[in-house]
Amino acid sequence: MKYVTFNPDGTLAQRLIKGVHPIPPGAMEVDDALWGRLIKETDGVWALNASGEIVKKPLPDLTPTREDIERLRLAAYAEPVLGSDRFFSEAHRMQVMNEPGWEKVRDAGIARFNEIQALFPWPE
Repeated sequence: MKYVTFNPDGTLAQRLIKGVHPIPPGAMEVDDALWGRLIKETDGVWALNASGEIVKKPLPDLTPTREDIERLRLAAYAEPVLGSDRFFSEAHRMQVMNEPGWEKVRDAGIARFNEIQALFPWPE
């Protein structure tokens, strides 16, 4: 006998086999045909609908938005060790204090800035 449980949002939580797993109260028994689909079909999200039927819903769209990319870029620029902002800050301080070599530090900042933009391209 095979059973399934569901999360509070209705999505599939567990697939269980009697004699192998403890079967919690509220678990639903499923037939072999549905069991086979539940373990083989990964092109959707299995869920319990309002009628109590187990259905496969489409996978959510995980394409990042422009706002998602902007958030990732800003966090990467500001990262204390690997970000680009630290180079610009250091180059500015060096320039204001008339320290030599600030151009090289600025150029490292520009290179890192461009790398970050390549890591997180704008969505189409």
